[in-house]
Amino acid sequence: MTASLASQGAPEYLVAIFEALQFRGASIGRLRELKGMEWDDLLGWCDARQLTLVLPSLCGEALPNEVRHRIEQCQNRYIERFSRIKSQLFEITEALDTAGIEFIVLKGLTHSPAFTPNPLLRAQGDIDLWVPGDAVHQAREILTKIGYVSGERARSRHLSPMRRPSGWRWRGDRFDPEMPVSIELHFELWSERTERIAVPGLNGFWSRRAARTFDGHSVNVLRDEDLLGFAALHLLLHVLHGELPAQRAWEIASFLHNRAGDEIFWASWRRLHSSALKELEILVFQLVRIWFSCDLSRAVVEETNALPERVRAWLNTFSLSPLTRQFRPNKDELWLHLALISPADRVRILTRRLFPVQLPQSRFLLNRAAHHLYTFLPTLFQGARWFCFRTR
Repeated sequence: MTASLASQGAPEYLVAIFEALQFRGASIGRLRELKGMEWDDLLGWCDARQLTLVLPSLCGEALPNEVRHRIEQCQNRYIERFSRIKSQLFEITEALDTAGIEFIVLKGLTHSPAFTPNPLLRAQGDIDLWVPGDAVHQAREILTKIGYVSGERARSRHLSPMRRPSGWRWRGDRFDPEMPVSIELHFELWSERTERIAVPGLNGFWSRRAARTFDGHSVNVLRDEDLLGFAALHLLLHVLHGELPAQRAWEIASFLHNRAGDEIFWASWRRLHSSALKELEILVFQLVRIWFSCDLSRAVVEETNALPERVRAWLNTFSLSPLTRQFRPNKDELWLHLALISPADRVRILTRRLFPVQLPQSRFLLNRAAHHLYTFLPTLFQGARWFCFRTR
């Protein structure tokens, strides 16, 4: 994979970090050869994709002293921030428990140790709770009573993020301990209405929830099979929207690699998840396998044979596009989205990508329009013929 990445003109630091992140055939040789500004570029890239904190455990020997020192400072600030996140989480869960509102804690510290050995290696940005049905509005009222207010607009899967008012200002530090912690109350795990992709069986995640204890506090979390399913759907959502949460992709690859031989787990996974859900999961599993050379279980390999031909063709043709869009702008994820939905819905998705419903201010709109044209036209010319051939 890294050879293909280099052949497409990827910066040296990007090739170097992906060589170091491989589960099979990892190498830190290229990292050792980076100089000055290349390290600045690499750390900036890792900061934005939440990979910085895992670097010492994966490639510590290749890190120059000044880089190691910078990461240690980030770690120290994040330890303080993580302590605040946990404090607020436990305060919120206690308030919801007292009010008799049931919920599941998503992402964050619940991904350790299954996905990440230490939660301090997983840079958590906010707190996500799943509160299905009308109870989500009751949960918002409880949070309002303990000082949280709604901020940004709501998204398809959750209410408007909530946070406590503060005078904090962004200073360019993604590990700032004083950065306010946002709370996202999810009323659904996936929006078929928005993505036009049906994923039956997600309500089963709720009925299979399990209790775990963190620092003496018991909360409900997703069962491991469903934790993997939700992580895969979350990564797919980011990919379909042109984003690259690299750390989230890496931790899925880590889970797949470490549990590849656990036949009991994979038999349970096969039994519990619907065919439609498994198809999307397998797509993600194959994508992270290409990126990180992780092992896959026999069950996953067998399920891969059931992937639609057009999806396998996208993986063969465009799997590196999410990684290369930084230096070679593209919207190749659009072809994946169109390949996953019905012909009637393709028009809807294509229109949404070209003409956003919520219009920003005029100058920003013009800038975004120019950017979309710049990135979409190469995608259109390179992918239209491919897509028409694969989906007819």
